[in-house]
Amino acid sequence: MSHDQQKPQQLGVGARLGQPPSQALIAAFGSELQYAHILYEGLSYADLAHVVMLLERGVVPADAGRALLEALVALHDAGLSAVPLDAQWGDLYNNRDSELQRRLGRGAGWLHAGRARREALTIGWLIHLRAACRELLRDAVRLVRALADLAERHLDSVMPDFTYLQHAHPTTLGHFLLGFADPVRRDAERLGREIFCLNQSPAGSASTNGSRLPLDRERMCELLGFEALTVHNRDAMWRSDVPIQLMSLVVSLATTADRLAEELQIWATAEFDFVELADAHCRTSVIMPNKKNPYALSFIRGKARELDGNLVSVVTTNQTPSGQIDNRNASYEIVPRAVDTSRGLLALLAEVLEKATFHTERMRQQADTGYTFGTELSDLLMQREQVDSRTAHDIVGAVVAAQLAEKKPRAKLGASIEKAFRDATGRDMHTRAAELLPELAAERIVQTRTGIGGCAPASVRQMCAALRRSCEQIVQELETARTTAGFPDRLRQCVSERLGRKW
Repeated sequence: MSHDQQKPQQLGVGARLGQPPSQALIAAFGSELQYAHILYEGLSYADLAHVVMLLERGVVPADAGRALLEALVALHDAGLSAVPLDAQWGDLYNNRDSELQRRLGRGAGWLHAGRARREALTIGWLIHLRAACRELLRDAVRLVRALADLAERHLDSVMPDFTYLQHAHPTTLGHFLLGFADPVRRDAERLGREIFCLNQSPAGSASTNGSRLPLDRERMCELLGFEALTVHNRDAMWRSDVPIQLMSLVVSLATTADRLAEELQIWATAEFDFVELADAHCRTSVIMPNKKNPYALSFIRGKARELDGNLVSVVTTNQTPSGQIDNRNASYEIVPRAVDTSRGLLALLAEVLEKATFHTERMRQQADTGYTFGTELSDLLMQREQVDSRTAHDIVGAVVAAQLAEKKPRAKLGASIEKAFRDATGRDMHTRAAELLPELAAERIVQTRTGIGGCAPASVRQMCAALRRSCEQIVQELETARTTAGFPDRLRQCVSERLGRKW
């Protein structure tokens, strides 16, 4: 066997290390291979760009560099199946190295020039995540648009709003739903900024303090489609804030989805009967065939809580000494999986909303219960009778107490108002209570909420339009950044030129 055809070796074994990995350590390596499918494509592009840059800078001999590029292209085109994953070699990076040794012999060693394993894996992770987060952002925008569309269809669907699950004010279904659109929109905007953080290149940083080799970091940044450099070489390897911030955003998106899902789950009960999910989003009980369980909502709820645990895991595994970063291996799998989970939740919720049947007549009936006119009556007394807010509050509270004692909601309401006013102020009202009653109708209350953010139809329509404009801007900025990057086309062109053939 020639020197160049010797069996592949684990890096360092036979040199610094006198023994290969133990079986117990090999078992540990196996856990790192579980997320090889997440890193493979991005790591492959990182390898190709690194070799192109080394060739351009004269670090790698031309023939060796070309042979290495040919082998890397073959591995890339064949996909993960081209690398027989074996835990004895360690993680994905070392398994690719083993396969390259089988194909090239010693020539495979040029790939390690001026680059740490951590850099290569980090690039692969960032490339995967920036693409996944772009799709997550699109899913968030789709949910915002679905909420805006549904809100606009229900501008006039009057219902009771709730605090503490008690009837609070009259509102509309459209206004209620928009209360969930803005948090998603804000997270979408935050995600756009986080994608920029993901889009900062660590390539060419050579682990901690740079390299004497003439590494061209700006060229690597360009080839891999990054927007900017993570300038400090040490920081480039160990940015713990990036996975933590991204996981926080994922949890925030999932939390908004969960809050609406839990609201809908309450609404789907026989006691509320405000909504019925489409059969396609439900399943029945095994033992109770009469039941139609809104399973999609429970699924969203459970997965949102699972993501809470993922966030804690990412935070704790990044709380290490600044140079102890292998503990972040968990982030390589957890963060991309969490992004995919969040995408699924947002898409499912948007679908549920589009297919659900809202019982608007039931909502309208309930808007007249629970004395939801309380705040309106208090404000009217301040405006028309010139009593202070505390006194008006006491009067309305006494009116509601009297109505409850009568057990006849709205019966003798005018008389109750006049009596409570007289008891509280020692005088009669200037306005007859009967003249106030039309102002206490749920529709009338909704119509008066014309201020910014109010539930009047015109106000809700304006908010829907603003949300759509925001969505258009978010998507436009996303597309502009993607197009400008020219990835992976630019890298493929450079590799083609080096190989003398199209790739």
